Amino acid sequence: MKKIKKSSSIILVLTMVLGLLFTPFPKAFAATGDVITVTTFDQLKTAVSSASSGQTIEIAAKVLDCTSQLVLDKIDSGITIQAASGYTPVLDFTSFREASKILSPKATGDGFAGIRVTGGSYTIKGLIIQKAYDNGMLIKPNYSATVPVSQLVPGKPDNNTIIDCVFRYNGDAGLQISGSEGLETAGIHVRPNNNHVIGSVAYRNFDVLTSGGNADGFAAKLYLGTGTIFSHCISAENSDDAWDSFAIGSSDVTYQYCVAYHCGDPAIFSGAYDKANGLPVDTNMTVGKAKGNGNGFKMGSGSSKYGTQTNGVRNLNNCLAFDNIAKGFDENNGAGTINLTNGMGLGNKKGDYVLDLMTSGIFLNAQAFSEKNSKAPIGGNVSIVETAKQASIRTEVDNAISNMRQQLASNQIPTYMNFSFWN
Repeated sequence: MKKIKKSSSIILVLTMVLGLLFTPFPKAFAATGDVITVTTFDQLKTAVSSASSGQTIEIAAKVLDCTSQLVLDKIDSGITIQAASGYTPVLDFTSFREASKILSPKATGDGFAGIRVTGGSYTIKGLIIQKAYDNGMLIKPNYSATVPVSQLVPGKPDNNTIIDCVFRYNGDAGLQISGSEGLETAGIHVRPNNNHVIGSVAYRNFDVLTSGGNADGFAAKLYLGTGTIFSHCISAENSDDAWDSFAIGSSDVTYQYCVAYHCGDPAIFSGAYDKANGLPVDTNMTVGKAKGNGNGFKMGSGSSKYGTQTNGVRNLNNCLAFDNIAKGFDENNGAGTINLTNGMGLGNKKGDYVLDLMTSGIFLNAQAFSEKNSKAPIGGNVSIVETAKQASIRTEVDNAISNMRQQLASNQIPTYMNFSFWN
């Protein structure tokens, strides 16, 4: 029996070696000058690893089956990753998510985000990122408690630009930008600075393991650096908040031409909302019990274990918060200065503006449909839209959302929203 087992082991090893020698590798990606064209996820990972500053990686595929996390870790990379002409690639992390569920069935974390950016100066354009177990994309430095501080390589997640991307059906925030509590504890100051998100949409993200309590559309929170800007972005029907800036100390955040729509509604994630409104059944959405907060622009926080009360600057130009389950423009017990020009709040169930702990710098043309529960910042005023104009404004915003739904259903990047009341 021992001889038979030994012979069998030798045969097994030889079979494995021969299999490796004769297994075809994925077809190499095509490279022309400074452009690398890929068509599979394996090719994308290889290109990301080998690309250098000034090079562009173009994805020429409708769908990529993403079987692992995509890590972007080069400091000051100068690398662009974008859709090839004629394509809107869907980076679908279902395979990675299902494997992750087996590995960690009761909790997610940074290692389960779809795209993990620990490096800087990346430009990512024209992609749909969906169905990750955690964040669709996480911009955050590396930290591991098992690695000695002297050996940590945290990266430098600064100066990244995300353009015309969609983050949907993920298991935490669609896109999160954060520092690291572990690095702060270790005395290493690495906070993401100067990240700009343009023309992007965060839609129906839902963290089923925490009953919807973490999945904001966009989360610029926890040890954030400075210079974070969102421009022409839409955050819609996420299980928690549209935007969350919890525990960012004195950091600043800017929102330009941004829309926070209908977040925190549990009826969305049961399917009841779609059915009641005659919408197609959303078979891509995670179904479950959701108990998120449902604020629009949640811009701060009070004192917590993560630090003191927020007190930085929030700049909002031409922003709309409507039909959120809680508040539209929300200080969330944070202080600081708010500069707002051309704001509109309507249909937010717990108040369109709740900003009484903040101080207004510039506060011009802040409009609302109702003064119920609204609290202007110190030195600022909110005006109520004339009843005669409210119906036309409601029609305008509802049409914009309907158009967005149609484009998302066709795997298109939604067009930028612009409204008459912003002029």
